[in-house]
Amino acid sequence: MSAQPLEQRVVREAARWYIRLHEAAPDAAQRKLFEQWRSQHHDHERAWQLAQRVSEQWQGIPEGIGLRTLDRADRLSRRAGLKALMLLMTAGPAALVVWRHGDWSADERTLVGEQRQIDLVDGTRLNLNTGSAVDIVFDAHQRLIRLRSGEVLVTTGRDPLNRPLRVQTEQGNVYPVGTRFSVRLEDDDSLVCVYGGAVDMCPIGGAGVTRVSAGNQARFDSQHVMAAQPLVPGSDGWSMGVLRVERMPLSTFTRELNRYRSGWVRCDPQIADLLISGAFQLRDTDLVLNAVVQALPVSVVYRTRYWVTLQPRPV
Repeated sequence: MSAQPLEQRVVREAARWYIRLHEAAPDAAQRKLFEQWRSQHHDHERAWQLAQRVSEQWQGIPEGIGLRTLDRADRLSRRAGLKALMLLMTAGPAALVVWRHGDWSADERTLVGEQRQIDLVDGTRLNLNTGSAVDIVFDAHQRLIRLRSGEVLVTTGRDPLNRPLRVQTEQGNVYPVGTRFSVRLEDDDSLVCVYGGAVDMCPIGGAGVTRVSAGNQARFDSQHVMAAQPLVPGSDGWSMGVLRVERMPLSTFTRELNRYRSGWVRCDPQIADLLISGAFQLRDTDLVLNAVVQALPVSVVYRTRYWVTLQPRPV
């Protein structure tokens, strides 16, 4: 008789343990708790073995399973890792294809590491960043760009019908005022960078409109627009295939690089605060890793092509 399907609860627990134990070296107390959980029930052991097989067999691991020290900016990646691992454990090989190349119903999309330029009928130009998806709705009354995932850079055109243009995210709407700007979906908010003109930001559950002018960036969630900050220099470099950074902590740099790379690069906490500057070509992330090794006292360890760790260079 074949084994009964695993309960969703048990799958989730196994996935959580897998991520927790691979995120950093577990201490004795954590290891003891894990062994207790593992021995509590036969299904716990089955689920754990399944989690290990999934990781070993599918080397094209989805973004987020490669497991980082968690702060606010990392919580989405941990949730994504749990979701991906659970999906693969319960649905098998077909689920990997759906996860890695999701948003197939979107009007326009890019894969991991891909950027695309799209010219719309009104003269507006879109640049889609890595792993992004948009719906485009033009009718007699509106020009709507719905950002479903990732990041889009918009250079507005002159519409002969004078229809309003807006970019919509889960958190609200962005209305350009003759401008060039980008919108990026992050954890529970949207990041807007304004390179020319201005934009009006309208959270879906908030009151009023906040205008952000060129040279600034601001985040908004469903209720509020956060205070505007000066643009990070070179933040639109990705549209030309370049990641530009200036004194960026290595942990932050690694998070950015992971957006453009299949699999996962983990940054050891011991080197997380090292600062890196430069312009890095995104077409080959292995070359980027080599450049990091040349610039900083770190080494790159490849567990597989898709599971890589930056760690302190041996003395």
